Amino acid sequence: MMPSLESSLRGKRVNALADMVIVTDRLDYSAIDQVFPLFAEQQFFIDELVPERVQGAEALEVGVGSGVLSIAVARAGARHVTALEINPRARNFAGFNFVTNGVEDRVSVVDGCAEVFRPVAQRRFDFVFSNPPFEPTPPGMTYFHHSAAGPYGLDFLDRMLAGLGEHLTATGSAQIVTAAPGDAGGPTLFVDLVRRRLPGTSRIAVNPVAMTFDEILDRLAAKQMGPTSLVDDLRGRARADGVTHMHLCVLHYTAGAHEVRVEPSARTYADFWDRPADEATL
Repeated sequence: MMPSLESSLRGKRVNALADMVIVTDRLDYSAIDQVFPLFAEQQFFIDELVPERVQGAEALEVGVGSGVLSIAVARAGARHVTALEINPRARNFAGFNFVTNGVEDRVSVVDGCAEVFRPVAQRRFDFVFSNPPFEPTPPGMTYFHHSAAGPYGLDFLDRMLAGLGEHLTATGSAQIVTAAPGDAGGPTLFVDLVRRRLPGTSRIAVNPVAMTFDEILDRLAAKQMGPTSLVDDLRGRARADGVTHMHLCVLHYTAGAHEVRVEPSARTYADFWDRPADEATL
């Protein structure tokens, strides 16, 4: 007897977002190849989409995860989406979600690698987008593929921004949703990184609700994925550097004059680190 869809999804999480149904791992799946459930950052990304930048675009997603953003971009009118992903488990989940959401003919998944753009080295895209790893991760700690991003959560993003311009068409644009470090006033380290790496016009929409860096590190220590001394060392480093908060942000980037604008998001995403998307009923 063939297994039913219900039995195949047992132990998984079925997330509902906008008009999409996305299958991921549950939060209690503890291996480092976890496919992370949906949270507020995916809704923030969708709310910030600019339709005219997506329609008819040859698009690239860096780090497909569950596939939710590639599905949203395909449904918004992209001609085709190439999706990079280093985690084999995520590639499997994404393929399932592409089929169940009806976009499998317009999205293709390519194996990713640490050199972010190497799999598409000779290609340029009209629209590049990502929800990259952004959790602060102390050196020496083994952590989830979807989240490990160095001491301040910027390591992957730094590599991506460094190569972004080489993979955009002359009229291309990029959109990235991330949580970024800074102080109580805003994502200062992220703003500095954007200023250094991107020569064009950048707009950063910042969620008015932030979390303290100490809260983030308390949650990291509670997961017990490495010695607590590593977290304590990072906590001390952050205090010395004046890093006190993490801010949920969406970066919009286009060619043009070198400018970085920071503004509050049109919508407030409360409990963005705590509350997963609604669960769907199949």
